[in-house]
Amino acid sequence: MATDVDAGTAGTTAAPRYTKVAIWLHWLIGLAVIVNIGLAMLTEGLPRETHRAAMGIHKSLGITILLLTIALILWRIGHKPPALPAGTPAWQRPLSKVVHLLFYLLLILLPLSGWVWMSAADRPIDVFGLFTMPSIVGPSESVADTLHDRHELLGLTMLALVTIHILAALKHQFIDRTRLIGRMNPF
Repeated sequence: MATDVDAGTAGTTAAPRYTKVAIWLHWLIGLAVIVNIGLAMLTEGLPRETHRAAMGIHKSLGITILLLTIALILWRIGHKPPALPAGTPAWQRPLSKVVHLLFYLLLILLPLSGWVWMSAADRPIDVFGLFTMPSIVGPSESVADTLHDRHELLGLTMLALVTIHILAALKHQFIDRTRLIGRMNPF
């Protein structure tokens, strides 16, 4: 199995890094998630047409996030991530695995719940004008209502997890001085 690290320059002692593919997928997914959270939360009170246009982008980004996440999972199957730094406290190691697992679950469940919701509401998802997602359930007002609530709950959970992730990365970088962020620096 290949490791998910770039070799770097010979003779350096830099911490192992994720591969360029893993790094770029991480940042593309991360930015898309942040934009999607913003679109969902910040356009709620806007005029109907503006909100509808924002939700069209939100839905397209959601499907894009789903596809990028599948690509990342497939990449991770063959590319092991670099080990955590040696000084990482023992309690943080399993917590890191749980947080990453939760991210993967949410990155799959959030777009799927939106897709099922829109299918049940009989509102097809047009993905950036390129294609339309097929319905995966028949029209059902009760399913649509339930999935709307679940989708919002998953979205709030994602917002909390993203916030924790960013704060933890900043803590590792600036308080612990582990240079952990360098492992995900695309440049």
